[in-house]
Amino acid sequence: MRVKDILLALSVRDQNDPARDYAISMAAHHQAHVTAVAYALVPETPFSVYPRFVSGVVEQFRAEAEQAVQAAWKGFDQAACAGKVEHSFEQATFPLLDAASDFMFRLRTADIAVMTQHKSGEPERFGDVIFESALFHSGRPVLVVPRGYRGQFSVERVLIAWDASVHATRAVFAAVALLAGSTSIRVLTVQERSKGDDFRESALLQHLRRHHLQADLAHRSDRDIPEAILREADSFRATLLVMGGYRHSRFREFVFGGATRLMLNKMAAPVLLAH
Repeated sequence: MRVKDILLALSVRDQNDPARDYAISMAAHHQAHVTAVAYALVPETPFSVYPRFVSGVVEQFRAEAEQAVQAAWKGFDQAACAGKVEHSFEQATFPLLDAASDFMFRLRTADIAVMTQHKSGEPERFGDVIFESALFHSGRPVLVVPRGYRGQFSVERVLIAWDASVHATRAVFAAVALLAGSTSIRVLTVQERSKGDDFRESALLQHLRRHHLQADLAHRSDRDIPEAILREADSFRATLLVMGGYRHSRFREFVFGGATRLMLNKMAAPVLLAH
Protein backbone atom coordinates (compact mmCIF):
# COMPACT_ATOMS: atom_id res chain seq x y z
CA MET A 1 0.00 0.00 0.00
CA ARG A 2 1.41 3.39 -1.00
CA VAL A 3 1.29 6.53 1.10
CA LYS A 4 -1.65 8.65 -0.03
CA ASP A 5 -2.78 10.53 3.08
CA ILE A 6 -0.21 12.55 5.06
CA LEU A 7 -1.03 14.37 8.30
CA LEU A 8 1.25 17.31 9.09
CA ALA A 9 1.58 18.82 12.56
CA LEU A 10 2.07 22.40 11.43
CA SER A 11 4.32 24.51 13.63
CA VAL A 12 2.88 27.85 14.71
CA ARG A 13 5.89 28.91 16.79
CA ASP A 14 8.57 29.19 14.12
CA GLN A 15 8.48 30.63 10.62
CA ASN A 16 10.86 27.91 9.47
CA ASP A 17 9.06 24.59 9.72
CA PRO A 18 11.16 21.77 8.18
CA ALA A 19 8.31 19.27 8.56
CA ARG A 20 6.05 21.44 6.40
CA ASP A 21 8.40 21.45 3.43
CA TYR A 22 9.30 17.79 3.96
CA ALA A 23 5.65 16.69 4.03
CA ILE A 24 4.90 18.69 0.88
CA SER A 25 7.83 17.12 -0.97
CA MET A 26 6.72 13.68 0.26
CA ALA A 27 3.22 14.34 -1.05
CA ALA A 28 4.64 15.41 -4.42
CA HIS A 29 6.80 12.26 -4.60
CA HIS A 30 3.90 9.93 -3.81
CA GLN A 31 1.13 11.97 -5.44
CA ALA A 32 -0.51 12.09 -2.04
CA HIS A 33 -2.76 14.50 -0.16
CA VAL A 34 -1.28 16.39 2.79
CA THR A 35 -3.51 17.74 5.56
CA ALA A 36 -1.93 20.34 7.81
CA VAL A 37 -3.30 20.70 11.32
CA ALA A 38 -2.45 23.72 13.45
CA TYR A 39 -3.43 24.28 17.07
CA ALA A 40 -4.00 27.53 18.85
CA LEU A 41 -2.96 26.36 22.31
CA VAL A 42 -4.71 28.01 25.21
CA PRO A 43 -4.18 27.45 28.94
CA GLU A 44 -6.66 25.62 31.09
CA THR A 45 -8.80 28.26 32.76
CA PRO A 46 -7.92 28.17 36.46
CA PHE A 47 -10.26 29.03 39.31
CA SER A 48 -9.73 32.59 40.43
CA VAL A 49 -11.34 35.15 42.71
CA TYR A 50 -10.80 37.53 39.79
CA PRO A 51 -12.60 35.67 36.99
CA ARG A 52 -12.87 38.68 34.66
CA PHE A 53 -9.14 39.30 34.81
CA VAL A 54 -8.35 35.63 34.15
CA SER A 55 -10.89 35.49 31.33
CA GLY A 56 -9.34 38.56 29.74
CA VAL A 57 -5.84 37.08 29.90
CA VAL A 58 -7.05 33.81 28.37
CA GLU A 59 -8.88 35.62 25.57
CA GLN A 60 -5.79 37.67 24.76
CA PHE A 61 -3.73 34.48 24.71
CA ARG A 62 -6.30 32.85 22.42
CA ALA A 63 -6.34 35.78 20.01
CA GLU A 64 -2.55 35.78 19.68
CA ALA A 65 -2.45 32.01 19.23
CA GLU A 66 -5.14 32.05 16.54
CA GLN A 67 -3.30 34.84 14.74
CA ALA A 68 -0.16 32.67 14.71
CA VAL A 69 -2.23 29.77 13.31
CA GLN A 70 -3.43 31.93 10.42
CA ALA A 71 0.14 32.99 9.62
CA ALA A 72 1.21 29.33 9.61
CA TRP A 73 -1.69 28.46 7.31
CA LYS A 74 -0.67 31.13 4.79
CA GLY A 75 2.89 29.83 4.71
CA PHE A 76 1.68 26.25 4.26
CA ASP A 77 -0.79 27.15 1.51
CA GLN A 78 1.85 29.07 -0.44
CA ALA A 79 4.38 26.23 -0.15
CA ALA A 80 1.82 23.54 -1.07
CA CYS A 81 0.59 25.50 -4.09
CA ALA A 82 4.18 26.04 -5.22
CA GLY A 83 4.77 22.29 -4.85
CA LYS A 84 1.55 21.56 -6.80
CA VAL A 85 0.27 19.08 -4.24
CA GLU A 86 -3.27 18.38 -3.14
CA HIS A 87 -3.66 19.86 0.32
CA SER A 88 -6.06 21.01 3.00
CA PHE A 89 -5.83 22.83 6.30
CA GLU A 90 -7.60 22.35 9.62
CA GLN A 91 -7.26 24.28 12.83
CA ALA A 92 -8.52 23.97 16.39
CA THR A 93 -8.22 25.84 19.67
CA PHE A 94 -7.44 23.57 22.60
CA PRO A 95 -5.43 23.20 25.78
CA LEU A 96 -2.31 21.13 25.18
CA LEU A 97 -3.58 17.71 26.27
CA ASP A 98 -6.77 18.08 24.25
CA ALA A 99 -4.73 19.06 21.20
CA ALA A 100 -2.56 15.95 21.64
CA SER A 101 -5.66 13.76 21.83
CA ASP A 102 -7.21 15.45 18.81
CA PHE A 103 -4.08 14.93 16.71
CA MET A 104 -3.90 11.28 17.73
CA PHE A 105 -7.49 10.64 16.59
CA ARG A 106 -6.88 12.45 13.30
CA LEU A 107 -3.82 10.29 12.67
CA ARG A 108 -5.81 7.09 13.02
CA THR A 109 -7.43 7.89 9.68
CA ALA A 110 -4.22 8.93 7.88
CA ASP A 111 -1.24 6.94 6.62
CA ILE A 112 1.56 8.77 8.43
CA ALA A 113 2.25 11.84 10.55
CA VAL A 114 5.06 14.30 9.87
CA MET A 115 6.26 16.74 12.52
CA THR A 116 9.29 18.85 13.35
CA GLN A 117 11.66 17.77 16.13
CA HIS A 118 10.68 19.62 19.30
CA LYS A 119 12.95 22.06 21.05
CA SER A 120 14.75 20.99 24.22
CA GLY A 121 13.21 22.74 27.20
CA GLU A 122 10.16 23.81 25.22
CA PRO A 123 7.40 25.08 27.54
CA GLU A 124 5.01 22.35 28.71
CA ARG A 125 6.99 19.76 26.72
CA PHE A 126 4.71 20.66 23.78
CA GLY A 127 6.58 18.59 21.21
CA ASP A 128 6.90 15.57 23.49
CA VAL A 129 3.20 15.51 24.34
CA ILE A 130 1.95 15.72 20.76
CA PHE A 131 4.56 13.28 19.48
CA GLU A 132 4.09 10.69 22.21
CA SER A 133 0.30 10.78 21.92
CA ALA A 134 0.58 10.16 18.18
CA LEU A 135 3.22 7.44 18.50
CA PHE A 136 1.66 5.50 21.39
CA HIS A 137 -2.04 5.76 20.68
CA SER A 138 -2.68 6.25 16.96
CA GLY A 139 -1.49 2.90 15.60
CA ARG A 140 0.25 4.84 12.82
CA PRO A 141 3.90 5.71 12.13
CA VAL A 142 5.35 9.14 12.91
CA LEU A 143 8.12 10.76 10.90
CA VAL A 144 10.13 13.40 12.77
CA VAL A 145 12.18 15.98 10.84
CA PRO A 146 15.19 17.62 12.56
CA ARG A 147 14.79 21.31 13.40
CA GLY A 148 17.75 22.34 11.27
CA TYR A 149 16.93 20.08 8.32
CA ARG A 150 16.61 21.80 4.95
CA GLY A 151 16.35 18.79 2.63
CA GLN A 152 13.39 17.40 0.75
CA PHE A 153 11.85 13.95 1.13
CA SER A 154 14.40 11.37 0.02
CA VAL A 155 14.74 7.60 0.24
CA GLU A 156 18.07 7.61 -1.58
CA ARG A 157 19.93 6.14 1.40
CA VAL A 158 17.78 4.46 4.06
CA LEU A 159 19.09 2.99 7.31
CA ILE A 160 16.88 0.51 9.15
CA ALA A 161 17.78 0.00 12.82
CA TRP A 162 16.67 -3.61 13.31
CA ASP A 163 16.38 -5.63 16.51
CA ALA A 164 13.53 -7.96 15.47
CA SER A 165 11.21 -6.34 18.03
CA VAL A 166 7.54 -5.79 17.30
CA HIS A 167 8.16 -2.02 17.24
CA ALA A 168 10.94 -2.31 14.64
CA THR A 169 8.70 -4.66 12.64
CA ARG A 170 5.92 -2.09 12.54
CA ALA A 171 8.38 0.62 11.53
CA VAL A 172 9.67 -1.48 8.62
CA PHE A 173 6.12 -2.30 7.51
CA ALA A 174 5.32 1.43 7.49
CA ALA A 175 8.56 2.25 5.68
CA VAL A 176 7.97 -0.20 2.83
CA ALA A 177 5.19 2.07 1.58
CA LEU A 178 7.74 4.91 1.30
CA LEU A 179 10.77 3.11 -0.09
CA ALA A 180 9.94 2.52 -3.76
CA GLY A 181 12.82 3.88 -5.82
CA SER A 182 15.31 3.76 -2.98
CA THR A 183 18.92 3.66 -4.22
CA SER A 184 20.48 2.08 -1.14
CA ILE A 185 19.02 0.42 1.97
CA ARG A 186 21.10 -0.80 4.91
CA VAL A 187 19.85 -2.97 7.77
CA LEU A 188 21.79 -2.30 10.99
CA THR A 189 21.89 -4.63 13.98
CA VAL A 190 23.60 -3.72 17.25
CA GLN A 191 24.71 -6.49 19.57
CA GLU A 192 24.11 -5.98 23.29
CA ARG A 193 25.91 -8.18 25.80
CA SER A 194 22.75 -8.82 27.77
CA LYS A 195 20.75 -10.04 24.77
CA GLY A 196 20.93 -12.78 22.18
CA ASP A 197 21.88 -12.37 18.56
CA ASP A 198 18.86 -13.87 16.81
CA PHE A 199 17.90 -10.79 14.80
CA ARG A 200 16.49 -12.72 11.80
CA GLU A 201 18.19 -10.15 9.61
CA SER A 202 18.56 -12.52 6.66
CA ALA A 203 14.81 -13.10 6.68
CA LEU A 204 14.28 -9.33 6.72
CA LEU A 205 16.53 -8.86 3.68
CA GLN A 206 14.57 -11.57 1.86
CA HIS A 207 11.30 -9.89 2.81
CA LEU A 208 12.54 -6.58 1.42
CA ARG A 209 13.66 -8.26 -1.83
CA ARG A 210 10.15 -9.58 -2.30
CA HIS A 211 9.05 -5.95 -2.25
CA HIS A 212 11.71 -5.25 -4.92
CA LEU A 213 13.92 -3.49 -2.36
CA GLN A 214 17.60 -4.42 -2.25
CA ALA A 215 19.38 -4.04 1.09
CA ASP A 216 22.74 -4.87 2.61
CA LEU A 217 23.61 -5.66 6.20
CA ALA A 218 25.76 -3.92 8.79
CA HIS A 219 26.51 -5.02 12.34
CA ARG A 220 27.94 -3.16 15.33
CA SER A 221 28.77 -4.27 18.86
CA ASP A 222 28.27 -1.40 21.26
CA ARG A 223 26.88 -0.84 24.74
CA ASP A 224 25.51 2.53 23.63
CA ILE A 225 22.88 1.65 21.03
CA PRO A 226 21.80 5.22 20.13
CA GLU A 227 25.40 6.26 19.52
CA ALA A 228 25.99 3.16 17.40
CA ILE A 229 22.94 3.99 15.28
CA LEU A 230 23.96 7.63 14.95
CA ARG A 231 27.50 6.69 13.90
CA GLU A 232 26.19 4.28 11.28
CA ALA A 233 23.70 6.85 10.00
CA ASP A 234 26.50 9.37 9.67
CA SER A 235 28.95 7.04 7.91
CA PHE A 236 26.18 5.72 5.62
CA ARG A 237 25.00 9.29 4.92
CA ALA A 238 21.43 8.21 5.58
CA THR A 239 18.64 10.39 4.21
CA LEU A 240 16.07 8.49 6.30
CA LEU A 241 16.34 6.41 9.45
CA VAL A 242 13.73 3.76 10.28
CA MET A 243 13.42 2.40 13.81
CA GLY A 244 11.00 1.19 16.44
CA GLY A 245 10.08 3.65 19.17
CA TYR A 246 10.23 3.17 22.95
CA ARG A 247 10.88 -0.54 23.28
CA HIS A 248 11.16 -0.32 27.06
CA SER A 249 8.56 1.02 29.45
CA ARG A 250 7.95 4.79 29.30
CA PHE A 251 8.98 5.16 32.96
CA ARG A 252 12.30 3.46 32.29
CA GLU A 253 12.82 5.55 29.15
CA PHE A 254 12.11 8.74 31.10
CA VAL A 255 14.50 7.89 33.93
CA PHE A 256 17.37 6.40 31.96
CA GLY A 257 17.07 8.31 28.68
CA GLY A 258 16.47 5.47 26.27
CA ALA A 259 17.37 5.00 22.63
CA THR A 260 14.32 6.82 21.31
CA ARG A 261 14.70 9.91 23.45
CA LEU A 262 18.43 10.21 22.70
CA MET A 263 17.85 9.68 18.99
CA LEU A 264 15.24 12.42 18.93
CA ASN A 265 17.64 14.80 20.69
CA LYS A 266 20.63 14.11 18.41
CA MET A 267 19.03 13.19 15.08
CA ALA A 268 20.57 14.69 11.94
CA ALA A 269 18.29 13.05 9.37
CA PRO A 270 14.52 12.44 9.39
CA VAL A 271 13.48 9.46 11.53
CA LEU A 272 10.45 7.25 10.94
CA LEU A 273 9.22 5.60 14.14
CA ALA A 274 6.50 3.15 15.02
CA HIS A 275 5.46 1.64 18.33
